[in-house]
Amino acid sequence: MTSTTLDQLACAQVLGRLFHRLDTFDYNGVAAQFSESCEWHRQGKVLRSHADIIAALKLRPQHLFVQHILHEVVCDPVGADTMSGFAYMSVFRKEFDRPPQIPLPAERPDMLISWNAEFAREGPNWRIKRLSNTALYR
Repeated sequence: MTSTTLDQLACAQVLGRLFHRLDTFDYNGVAAQFSESCEWHRQGKVLRSHADIIAALKLRPQHLFVQHILHEVVCDPVGADTMSGFAYMSVFRKEFDRPPQIPLPAERPDMLISWNAEFAREGPNWRIKRLSNTALYR
C-alpha cells in the first residue's frame, strides 16, 4: 500500500472510531478523534473543543440505544498533512426508560445522513479538524 492509501485508511478509521465510541457512550474517546481546535457542527451547535464535545454528549438520554452505521467512506488528500472525507450514515435510534433487551426488533433506519470531514495530521495520528452533516432522510 502507498503512504497515501494508508493515510486515507487512517482517516476512515478515525470516523469509524468516533461513531463506535459515541454508540458506547465513551465521550472521552469521541473527543480524542478531534484535534484540540476543532469544529463539529452537531445538532444546530458548533462544538470547538474537547470540553465542548464532552459537555454536549453528556446531555444525551441515559438509556439511549443508537447505532451509527457508516457507508461509503471516501477520504482524499488535500495536502501533505490534510485530508477531506465524505461518508453516508444510517442511524438506528431508540430511547428507553431502562437498559433495553438486545436484540431489538428489526426496523428501518431512523435517518440517513451525509457527512463531510476535514482531517489534519497531528504527529503520527490523524484527527478531525471539521465535521458537519446533512440529514437526507428522517
